[in-house]
Amino acid sequence: MKVYPPQTIATPLTVIRRERLLPVPGEVLAQEGSQVEPVDVVARAGLPTGFRIVNVSRCLKVPASAVRKHLKVKSGEAVKKGQVIAATRGLVRRVCRSPIEGVVTGIGGGRVLIEAPSQELELRANLYGEVVQVIPERGVVIQAHGLWIQGAWGNGQEGYGVLRVLSKSPEDPLRSRDVDVSCRGTVLVGGSRFGVEVLERAVEVQVRGIVCGGILPEALPQAQTMPFPVVVTEGIGSVPMCPHVYRLLAAHDGREVMLDGRFRSRWGRVRPEIVVPLPAVPEQDSSFDPNVALREGDRVRVLRSPHRGVVGEVETFPVWTRTSVGSRLPAARIRVEGKEETLFVPLINLEILR
Repeated sequence: MKVYPPQTIATPLTVIRRERLLPVPGEVLAQEGSQVEPVDVVARAGLPTGFRIVNVSRCLKVPASAVRKHLKVKSGEAVKKGQVIAATRGLVRRVCRSPIEGVVTGIGGGRVLIEAPSQELELRANLYGEVVQVIPERGVVIQAHGLWIQGAWGNGQEGYGVLRVLSKSPEDPLRSRDVDVSCRGTVLVGGSRFGVEVLERAVEVQVRGIVCGGILPEALPQAQTMPFPVVVTEGIGSVPMCPHVYRLLAAHDGREVMLDGRFRSRWGRVRPEIVVPLPAVPEQDSSFDPNVALREGDRVRVLRSPHRGVVGEVETFPVWTRTSVGSRLPAARIRVEGKEETLFVPLINLEILR
């Protein structure tokens, strides 16, 4: 029987490759083979901010075919807000002014199209590593070595800072009283949960990010407006952080960490992630295939109550177990990590930890 549970990556050392791409074509600044840091700008582009269509024919009260002879500007010319772009002659003089600052990009049909000034976007590396590929006009591929942990939810922001583990165990919540001025510029690591008070305090002391096992539901709207990344490793609510993930983060307390809180759960699934760059090089180039079937000896994590968050090793499967409502489901026998305890968990409630 082949089973393909979801996979979550939580590995202490692997090869990490990340595409850093512009949303529109632009200029790539980094070169292949160059070393980059998180703050380095690797590409930039001008983002169009909008267009305005000016109906000159209506403004001057003339036929569309007669508009061109009244124009004071031509295509490609820069204009300022309030500048006269067309005017009639005679005793009753009418004028048409530009509503915005920009560039005239089109004239026709008695109308003038004005493009607002583009906004420059700078794409930063957000990672220590080497540029291994340059994608013309779009961006780069950066390769690094280090710790890599995938999260369950993020607020869409990116950032970096020094890792600061505040909670003493995976079960301890992150409290606002623990966040003081010494946390400025750091990425805070909590255990089971945090709420609105922690977010407000984090803004006051200017932290660089928050990582925690869970987040209280009432804090979600505010978390999405934070200027720094928020990454939740387990899910919404009070959920203790996976002990394996907590140990990995605690082992690198004081090191620089990169957070990517981008999250999209539907088509083109994107998961938030935590990366700690390390000088060590893995013995082999690890690759993670999402289509690998569950095998005996795999490390797994339980996804649902009553054993949610428990990590263990698959001893054998499939075995059949009966649920509390009387259903018989295929299950796996799990040896709990760090304990002499065995659990029978339905296969649908498991995910593989890589």
